[in-house]
Amino acid sequence: RNNNDQVWVPQRARPRRNRKSATMRGMVRENIVTPSNFIYPLFIHDENYNQAIESMPGCERHSLESMLKEVGEAYNLGVKTFVLFPKVPDE
Repeated sequence: RNNNDQVWVPQRARPRRNRKSATMRGMVRENIVTPSNFIYPLFIHDENYNQAIESMPGCERHSLESMLKEVGEAYNLGVKTFVLFPKVPDE
């Protein structure tokens, strides 16, 4: 408040009619990124071992067992979406 006991800048009314349900509030929420917003890419192949992908440092092709373990760990951390990229024959 200023010296005249008035607000410095008059405030506009903020309509809340669009934020009554949790779904609508989630759609108009400010930028909040959580693990559930992530999409986890997993590269898989038919072998029983993991194989490094040379063109993508830090990434590897997972075996079925390794992929299931990776999905379980990520899911427990809040990641809910995964996309699989299978190895296709080089031709």
